[in-house]
Amino acid sequence: MVEGFWIVQFEGMQGSGGGVAVLMKGQILGGDSGYTYTGSYKLNEKSIRARVSVRNFLPGVPSLLGTVGDFELDVTGNIDGDVIRGSASLVNPPGIGIALKLTKRANLPA
Repeated sequence: MVEGFWIVQFEGMQGSGGGVAVLMKGQILGGDSGYTYTGSYKLNEKSIRARVSVRNFLPGVPSLLGTVGDFELDVTGNIDGDVIRGSASLVNPPGIGIALKLTKRANLPA
């Protein structure tokens, strides 16, 4: 089950970083030191696909994608227990991307 609290690690052309995300009932909420993440996801057997809006709240914090300000990502990944490995690419302009690894740290309360 993917619902829970996840650590997000990413690596791109501009370096690497990390954040956190909560996946719950098809929704994603999270963030890092300069950005918030909101979006939705769909599951298919052992894979996940998501669209995530990334919003910059500290203008001095650069994006690993080399973008300035807010942007949207298409995310795909393969689920293996408590780990999701995949990639995220910019919706516009398409093609620029980062590698992702999500590690589940906690289940959500019932």
